[in-house]
Amino acid sequence: MAFNKLQASLAAATNEVTVAAANINFDFTLVKCEAPKEYEELGNALSPKRKEQAEQGTTHITARRLGALFESVCPPTPNLIKAYGNRASQIAETAKETSVEPSDSIFAAHAGVDGTSIWAAATSSALHVQLLACMLARVWSAAEATSIWFELVQERRKNIEIRYTNGEAFQFSTISAAAQSEISRSSLAEWDSSARSWLRTADRTKTKEQQQLMLIIANVNIPINQDMAILSSVTAAWRSALTTMENLVSGMPQAVNSGPALLALRSWHLYPDFLLVGRDDAEVRFRDPLIRSGGMLTVGLARREDGDNHGVFWSLSLAHMNFYGHPVPTEARLGHECAKVPFLQFIQAAFGALLGKWLHPGTEIDSAAQLFCLIPSSCRKSGKEWSCRI
Repeated sequence: MAFNKLQASLAAATNEVTVAAANINFDFTLVKCEAPKEYEELGNALSPKRKEQAEQGTTHITARRLGALFESVCPPTPNLIKAYGNRASQIAETAKETSVEPSDSIFAAHAGVDGTSIWAAATSSALHVQLLACMLARVWSAAEATSIWFELVQERRKNIEIRYTNGEAFQFSTISAAAQSEISRSSLAEWDSSARSWLRTADRTKTKEQQQLMLIIANVNIPINQDMAILSSVTAAWRSALTTMENLVSGMPQAVNSGPALLALRSWHLYPDFLLVGRDDAEVRFRDPLIRSGGMLTVGLARREDGDNHGVFWSLSLAHMNFYGHPVPTEARLGHECAKVPFLQFIQAAFGALLGKWLHPGTEIDSAAQLFCLIPSSCRKSGKEWSCRI
């Protein structure tokens, strides 16, 4: 992408900065903002390594650049940001209290709540971008979501270049983000991975509410939108979800006939009351204290037919899914089939697979399990070094 004119303009930028400031080689990704007070408990629940990564590492840089790049895309949602922070802190505290990982274990630096993306966004003024990361991680696979992020960044930079060339004013940080080198796929994959890890933690903490919400979503059949283009489809869904959720959190009733709000509810763990309209109208009361009185969502149910796929679905054309070839038309659906195996069940399956290669079926399984249980007590940490006594 040609950014020669845009980069040259930075030296003489007059939109938001003085000429003197424009001559400074300013790396805005190093700027750290104070996190809103609603997110403080989440920050306290993070391991030192994750907190450092969120405040100074690559996750912070990615959050800051994405936040600057998409700064003017989203409407202000102060009530939603507060409610999301309170819910994230509640989830982090609950998960920390129920964690069984010893604080001095060999994996202690990587144990506990992975709220790295949220804390990075909270200290980078990029919380709207983290909300989008959760939406994409909820419905798309890791490879698909990374491809969507990569194309979003490319298309947004191109869009800024065209509009700036035509004389439109932008914030200095937005122009800087567009003029700098592209965000690598590995950084975007790391960003997506942290959002996925947070969703798994939050889902475990809010199991009952998530299951009840899925029963509602399984009985609708609505698209996110009809647009197949990445930038326009994703930004439209993003803005729609933010606006609807801001109104619900503020106590304003809403009615929806498309999927962004339902995807947002499933991704952000906020639960307004529902009015379900169908053959038999019904109300579903979540009684979420973070939703002000009056914040009710009206949804029309679809009659289920044998063989129908129900739920919220999203169709996009992924131009960067493959390194070569044409764009790949892809559809993702938010339904029960998106559910993941709980981690404890995954551990049991992995342990069984290991024993299956190691032992003959049915022999000495108890002894093998006892051996693995003794390993943590045989390892000791001295300073930064670990030693094991077998």
